[in-house]
Amino acid sequence: MDVALSTAQWVVGKALAPVADGMLEAWGNSNNLGLNVEALGTELLLVKATLETASRKQIGGQAMEKLLWKLRDSAHCAEDLLDELDYFRIHDELHGTYDASDQHAKGGVHDLALNARHTAKAVFGLSSAATPAEPGQVIQDARQRIGCCAWPRATQRSRGSSSSSTSNTNQADHKEVRGCMPKLGKLLLCSSSPHDDSSGNQSTLRGAPQKERAEETPMPRFNRVDISERMKHIVGQLQPVRRDFINILQSCDRITVPNIAQSRPITTGRSIEPKLYGRDHIMNSIIHDMTKGKYHSKDLTVLPIVGPGGIGKTTMIQHIYHNKEVQNHFQVVIWVCVSLSFNLNKLLEDIKKDIPRVEGEKDGRAEELIEQRLKSKRLLLVLDDIWECSNEDDWERLFLPLRKSQEKGSMILVTTRFSSIAKMVGTMDHSIELRGIESKYFRELFYAFVFGDDQCRRDDNFLLETGDKIMVKLKGSPLAAKTVGRLLRKDLNLRHWRRVLESKEWERLIGANDIMPALKLSYDYLPFQLQQCFFYTALFPEDFHLSSSQLINLWIGLDILQPDAQNRSFEDIGLSILNDLVGHGFFREEETDGRLCYFMHDLLHDLALQVASHDCASLHRSNVGLVQIQPSIRHLSIIIDDVGADNAASPENFKSQLTKLKTILKVKQLHTLMVFGEMDESFAKILGDLFREANALRVLRLVNMPSSVESILLNFSGLLHLRYLCLGTKYRMEMHLPLAISRFYHLRILDLGSWYRCRDLPKDLSNLAKLRHFCTPNDELHSEILNVGKLTLLEELKVFRVNKESEGFELKQLEPLTDLRELGIYNLENIHTKEEAANAKLIEKNYLERLTLVWDSEQQSITESDVEGVLESLQPHGYLQELCIRGHRGPSCPTWLGDKLNVEALESVHLVGVSWQCLPSLGKMWGLVKVKLEHIAAIEELVIEQSFCRLTRLELVGLGSFQKWVPSQDAHMFPLLQVLKIMDCPKLLELPFSNNNVYPKPDQDWNIDWFPKLQELEIWMCQEFLFMPRIPWTETLCHVNIRGVKVLDMFEYSKSSVGLKIVGKDDLQSLDQVLAFKNLTRLEKLTLEKCPPLEPKHLLMLPSVKTLVVESSDGLAGPLGGGCDVEWQHPVECLVVMKLHGDSGKELTELLTHLPRLSKLIIENCENNHLLSAGSFSCCLFPSSLQDLRLNGVKGLGTLEPLSNLTNLTRLDLFHCGEDLRCKGLEPLLTAGGQLRELEVRFSPRFFAGWDPNPRRVLQQDGGGEEQLVSPLSSSKLQKLWTDDSMGLLAAPICSLLSSSLTELHLYGTYGEMKRFTKEQENALHLLDSLQQLQFLGFDELQHLPAGLHKLTNLKRLEVCYCPGVWSLPKDGLPKSLQELDVCSCSNKELKQQCRALVATIPKIIID
Repeated sequence: MDVALSTAQWVVGKALAPVADGMLEAWGNSNNLGLNVEALGTELLLVKATLETASRKQIGGQAMEKLLWKLRDSAHCAEDLLDELDYFRIHDELHGTYDASDQHAKGGVHDLALNARHTAKAVFGLSSAATPAEPGQVIQDARQRIGCCAWPRATQRSRGSSSSSTSNTNQADHKEVRGCMPKLGKLLLCSSSPHDDSSGNQSTLRGAPQKERAEETPMPRFNRVDISERMKHIVGQLQPVRRDFINILQSCDRITVPNIAQSRPITTGRSIEPKLYGRDHIMNSIIHDMTKGKYHSKDLTVLPIVGPGGIGKTTMIQHIYHNKEVQNHFQVVIWVCVSLSFNLNKLLEDIKKDIPRVEGEKDGRAEELIEQRLKSKRLLLVLDDIWECSNEDDWERLFLPLRKSQEKGSMILVTTRFSSIAKMVGTMDHSIELRGIESKYFRELFYAFVFGDDQCRRDDNFLLETGDKIMVKLKGSPLAAKTVGRLLRKDLNLRHWRRVLESKEWERLIGANDIMPALKLSYDYLPFQLQQCFFYTALFPEDFHLSSSQLINLWIGLDILQPDAQNRSFEDIGLSILNDLVGHGFFREEETDGRLCYFMHDLLHDLALQVASHDCASLHRSNVGLVQIQPSIRHLSIIIDDVGADNAASPENFKSQLTKLKTILKVKQLHTLMVFGEMDESFAKILGDLFREANALRVLRLVNMPSSVESILLNFSGLLHLRYLCLGTKYRMEMHLPLAISRFYHLRILDLGSWYRCRDLPKDLSNLAKLRHFCTPNDELHSEILNVGKLTLLEELKVFRVNKESEGFELKQLEPLTDLRELGIYNLENIHTKEEAANAKLIEKNYLERLTLVWDSEQQSITESDVEGVLESLQPHGYLQELCIRGHRGPSCPTWLGDKLNVEALESVHLVGVSWQCLPSLGKMWGLVKVKLEHIAAIEELVIEQSFCRLTRLELVGLGSFQKWVPSQDAHMFPLLQVLKIMDCPKLLELPFSNNNVYPKPDQDWNIDWFPKLQELEIWMCQEFLFMPRIPWTETLCHVNIRGVKVLDMFEYSKSSVGLKIVGKDDLQSLDQVLAFKNLTRLEKLTLEKCPPLEPKHLLMLPSVKTLVVESSDGLAGPLGGGCDVEWQHPVECLVVMKLHGDSGKELTELLTHLPRLSKLIIENCENNHLLSAGSFSCCLFPSSLQDLRLNGVKGLGTLEPLSNLTNLTRLDLFHCGEDLRCKGLEPLLTAGGQLRELEVRFSPRFFAGWDPNPRRVLQQDGGGEEQLVSPLSSSKLQKLWTDDSMGLLAAPICSLLSSSLTELHLYGTYGEMKRFTKEQENALHLLDSLQQLQFLGFDELQHLPAGLHKLTNLKRLEVCYCPGVWSLPKDGLPKSLQELDVCSCSNKELKQQCRALVATIPKIIID
């Protein structure tokens, strides 16, 4: 009821807005409209007064609610009508016409003609509803009504689409009019009309050839008599409802207690949930921090726990409260349920009575008694469910006596739904934010509510499959699990559960302990404007990444945001509301790709749909047949890409269901239509048919359009009420903008950000006098707006190119744009005098926040004094926040930026390519947070001004003469700087420190006062830059990228990926020149290239390093023994050694003994091929923990016997390890205790030659003896094998060993000139009956594939690549199991033809 009442008040207020604006007054003198305008205005005021009275009464019941909706609907009609009236008023003002007037400027006979035309419209039925396709029918209707006479609708010349019959009809109609009333007809035909070509007001695309101009559609026409009749009708609708409402209100009592205050349960410290699911780690962490950890030694800590309703805040705190360790640790434990009202006196009394008296205490106020009783006690106070604490003084008064205890470690735990409260009361820099329970724990909780102790039903897979789908929708909310679990428990059958899933039945449960009422309580607590802003978010898809502009633009389009007394912009008001919604827990902020986005929990999205169900509907594939479309719906969204839902309708069924909407949805009253997802042509046709009569739209969003918007919405040109229009094309589709855009006079936001390849604008876009925001795919499109000075409300003009030679692009166009927040003026070289520059009137633009001034090229004819004078005259107002000046060639900066600084409030300064001899007075700009200086030749030194203490970002680029920093008096070291970028400053030697002595020695600490907040550091191409800080010197440093400095080619550090890569130069003598090892305890990956050896003491300071890469260096590690008796070890798991110079074999061998957890070792392309000395191979060289070993270019192994201890090895790669390498010693890795799964051996041509892994014996039989193969004692575990020793591998003993395990075999033809496989090799290959994938690669001379491949009955993929000599597939065929055949880079045509012939029998064939 409250929502219905508030909504009705809001709509009536919107309808009355023209009264406040004086618009209705302007029509008051109209002969035909005056009385009706006055009557409508009066009636709306009476309705408003009635609703204000109702807001102070206790009203309820469905009948009363229906009356309110009737009032709202009539007020909407009034709003539409007055909006239309204002539209035609604007049109007359723009075009100098009198279509909406009853007096002509010239008076006399012109007045007569004008009124005659209005009368004719009424008499002959030429109403504003006539569409462009109907002129002939309208004329015919008129003929029937008056016999011989017809009155023409003003003709509209269109290009290329009007039929000749229509033209002829119009010509005949003109003749008939002249025949019946020749004089009056002549006057009427000469009257000005906005649609007459002769008026010169046609909308065209700027720069488009005349023959290519898009077809122009006529707009609806003004009909004064029709407007007047509609006014009477609306007044007639409002009056009886208002009178009935007044009669009912007389018997209603006044409101005494807010309803919401009666809705909150009182919580206690006793939990009714015996087990806590999924929160153990959070609970244990809090308990540890309170009893032993970081809170234990503090005076008094306030720890807020924040989360939406039903997320389990209270339950978790109850378990903490009753924990034995907690109860023993605190002498006093108190639980207080605060709820909606933060009553300080009551809270103090509740706390006081729960603290035991102490001996000798003195009577006094509650605060004094609390202080006395807690003097030597440790306190745990739980303040549960705080909804408000608007008075910070009250919180301080509560806090004051509690912190007087002499005992350390007292705690206050606060639970709240609102992050704003958490920020206010918390003493830590963070709070505990509870989100949904992790999936595996939530499943346990969910089914505990469903089945209870009934273990038998937990194995019912049919139910569990449906239950799991329901569970996903609950997004980890414990209260939702409880609500839905009990609902499912009522009937443990699949049909009931499916019905619950498809209908979201839990949304309709209204018990006090159900999830939706718990969430709605938060909604009811919001002020009405926040409620409105929240429930319209129901139109967006679930899990949609919302930007602030998407939300605020919608709110502006729906007239929710109204100017306030502080004269803030709509964006500022919208951001304030959005922050309030975040603070109340309805949105969560997250940064995605550097942009701040807003997310809503799915259950809150469901709540939005529920509370907005009278006004809003959102249709998608999974709900299109279930959503009940109410007759009051005015806001609709359609979500096309909902393919992930299990119960999603097919595209055809979805389209069919949408078509049925035509009989249900009141399209004429729609105010919002938003389409999400990519539509095809058939879908666009359905939309066109469904929304043919949607003429009242305020908000329209159509992106990813496959065709023109006019073909999707046939009435597009008649959308007179549009406030927010968002259009977009499919990616890379080129399409002209609709010309009708320039007729949407009420438009406030035009969003073409997704209109790809948008090149030209309608030339009369400046007709959109109410336009505030124009979003484009590129800023340059702003420069195409002709006569932009007419857009007096515009807030951003990012590119304005001065062109004095082209009318409509002069600098004086900027003078009327007083509401601009952002402005970029380009081509200022075309302005030669300060008088011309003064025409921009920048100093009068009091709301301007961001200003860019650009001289794009040098003008030789302009003197330095003229250039200087132009910039001097472009002085902005004193509260400008961001300033960018590019390419100014004057000798000095303007006085308003220098000696007579006028822009002291600047927060950002960006100077590019200016020729000034001295910089502006940056030291006087105390608000500076960002400074960027680019390509300024005059800068040799930079003074570290005291005002720089607030800088968060400093960028210096291309300063060729910049050499040093000059500290000012009381110099600081940038205490707030977060980003520092220095690029292409070839003479710079160091970072900004007062002198070189501040650099500590390697064994000294870095001064944390230097850049203590720095997060990002980039230094590029500063060849002389020598003095490096040791990184990271502060915990805040997240990203470092240094390239091309004195001692380093590259330095990349990322805290998020816990990785570090250094590429050194000859000048780098030791790693502790650049690394603060003690601050890298969390580093997980270290890559060193061309660096000095890593000393063991430094390695031991990196306990978290799991991956160590050393490349192109003279040594691997420093002295490992060094006379120290202590044996050391390091938990490195992966070691990569590449391209080492010198003899490092001994170093590596010794280092490996200190790495007991090493699981992966890669040695590649080292200069000394005998990196590991041959003598060392007699023993077990590598640690037995290895699971992955890759050797490339390591010579001297001879056999694999040195690897015999690697029983954990699962992968072994051997590349270029000598032509003498043999596989002797491989068997222990494959069988028995070995774990080898993958083996790759390349460029050792006789690796398998002669290897017999199986013992042979002769079995004597009658008549002689026959040698038979005896099965191995144990089978191989090898699954994947890559080798170029095909001849050696394909031997019966080897293939027999591998037969049961090998699933992938890759044979390479690197060595020999094998033309065909021998019979023995083919038979051996047939033994590999577990093969699923077989590849032949690079056999240049091979002519035939091995016969008998059909015997490999498990083979699924066969690949033959780069085998030009193979001319056919095996004659005996391929295995029936084959699913994929890949023949690439095999030139034989017959082979390809054979493959194509198998298309019907093999699912996938690739022929290249």
